[in-house]
Amino acid sequence: MIWGLDQEGMIGWVDLGRNPNSAWTPAELIGRSIFAVLKNYPALLDQVRLALSGTGSSGEFQPEDRSWTCQLIPIPEDGADAYRVLCLFIESSLQGRLWLQEALSDSAAALRKAESYQDMPSLITRQLQNLLGVDKTALCLGEPPETPYQLFYSWGEWDDGPPQEKPITAHLIDPQIIQGLDGKCLPLEELALLNKQNSLVYGAALAVGGQGLGALWVGRETPLTDLECQLVHKLAEMTASALQRARQHALTSRRLERLSALHAIERAITGSFNLDLTLHLILEQVVSQLEVDAADIILTNPDGGGIAFAAGLGFQRYQPHSGISDVRKNLVRDALLRRDLIALQNLEEERPGLLQVGIFAQEGYCSYHVVPLIAKGRVMGALEVYHKRPPQVDGEWYEFLRTLGSQAAVAMDNAALVEDLRRTNLELDQAYNTTLEGWVRALDLRDSCTGGHTHRVVERTLKLANAVGLPRDQLVHVRRGALLHDIGKLGVPDSILNKAGPLTDEEWAIMRQHPLYAREMLQPIEFLHPALPIPTAHHERWDGAGYPDGLRGTGIPLPARIFAVIDVWDALSSPRPYREAWPAEKVHAHIREQAGAHFDPQVVAVWEKVFGIS
Repeated sequence: MIWGLDQEGMIGWVDLGRNPNSAWTPAELIGRSIFAVLKNYPALLDQVRLALSGTGSSGEFQPEDRSWTCQLIPIPEDGADAYRVLCLFIESSLQGRLWLQEALSDSAAALRKAESYQDMPSLITRQLQNLLGVDKTALCLGEPPETPYQLFYSWGEWDDGPPQEKPITAHLIDPQIIQGLDGKCLPLEELALLNKQNSLVYGAALAVGGQGLGALWVGRETPLTDLECQLVHKLAEMTASALQRARQHALTSRRLERLSALHAIERAITGSFNLDLTLHLILEQVVSQLEVDAADIILTNPDGGGIAFAAGLGFQRYQPHSGISDVRKNLVRDALLRRDLIALQNLEEERPGLLQVGIFAQEGYCSYHVVPLIAKGRVMGALEVYHKRPPQVDGEWYEFLRTLGSQAAVAMDNAALVEDLRRTNLELDQAYNTTLEGWVRALDLRDSCTGGHTHRVVERTLKLANAVGLPRDQLVHVRRGALLHDIGKLGVPDSILNKAGPLTDEEWAIMRQHPLYAREMLQPIEFLHPALPIPTAHHERWDGAGYPDGLRGTGIPLPARIFAVIDVWDALSSPRPYREAWPAEKVHAHIREQAGAHFDPQVVAVWEKVFGIS
């Protein structure tokens, strides 16, 4: 191919010559800098740069691997010689690799633009359509047998139906077919008959760490080339990783929100004896955290055995105080007798008669759950929740529903449960700590090279904080802060977090965002506010050269100054994939040297005394 360049290396015109199927098209080249187009070929760029500057020699040159040949031809302009034409001959295999690299880079950039988990499938399916010119693309997700594979997003028409309204055929998302893909992009020609256009159907499994998430499908009238199949496979890998990260981030955020909700309910229970206000707060959390359309609480009458409405939220036409129908009474009583949750996830399939009566007919509810409220072994009532569409629920959803039911039962028995409330506070505190430790374990599993680091630094940080003189009532916040010090790394891509070697400047820039990610994740959780200094400021330096805020000296919170010494001590003392663990003497010398630069000198002095370092 022949490219016309100006003195600055901008491409003004293109002649593809004998290579009309080049990975580059004129539209992609004209107006771009030659240095940007050939950025992955430094030897070629060096020659072009010298030639354009007038200090190089014209003529033919090529690298040692002979993967390309290049010739610069000078054309006189205004009486002066200038290198204006670049004749470039590149082997087709190299063009293919370059095309694949650029396609993956563009796709990665598209995925990074996604604002949420739900945005990613549409981005990747449209990217495939743009890159390959396929007739249709689709993405199905699920985790059988708990969650069957379902169409999540599609572009184009499968089985002559609008993609968002009519799922692709069940055969396409059969678990056996997805498992048969075995991590590759394979043509499934036996499925071509499912499409009137007789497009060839290709599938690539979505999997992360051996866990199947679903599959990516493409259909095209002409067969995909080996390179295009490779692109689909690579995009499936990229999509699976991105979806898994987004799912984990969303799951963590949801758990934080639910933990905050439980804390708010616990404060209402312990701080107020107004049952109506407490029940209303519980119902607000039920509707928001479980994403239901309406909910109510039913009380039992211990004398007559009857039931009565206590509080409700989300109803539009139904008048709660008008009475409870016999059908609902039977459902509630059944749950109370069983002392367990009753789930009617799809009334049309399980109890179609209910759709025509009472609250279900008036409000249009098609899904119903009721959980008994039991305190100290005594049935207090029931919590009912309603959906207007069949919900997507999982084990955590049911567990949180039961947890909210338990909180409601405690609220109703509040006046007689002063001592039980103290026990409940302890249990909630343990639940907080257990949850925090669960996040830490999940982070340790994701960041395989720092296994055990968190629990070691928690123990040592508490010991040093006590010696420095922090009040005892602050130690619980120090412990939580130390546990969560790397929670922001959930927002860092796996490719950076688990890289077996030094990070590039760009990767370090992303890694240094994790204290900010921690602040964004933890700031909405009020009870974790006192623990924020460690997750957000443990990379600040005494001399002000740290990040993310460039704090210096005593402007850095004392818990973060204490933790910074322990964190560096443990990190240098532990092996990493890219280096061996430092000897103890070398670690100790480094920390002493950094007193007054990286670390608070007074904290370093206490650290030497506490841990017997001479």
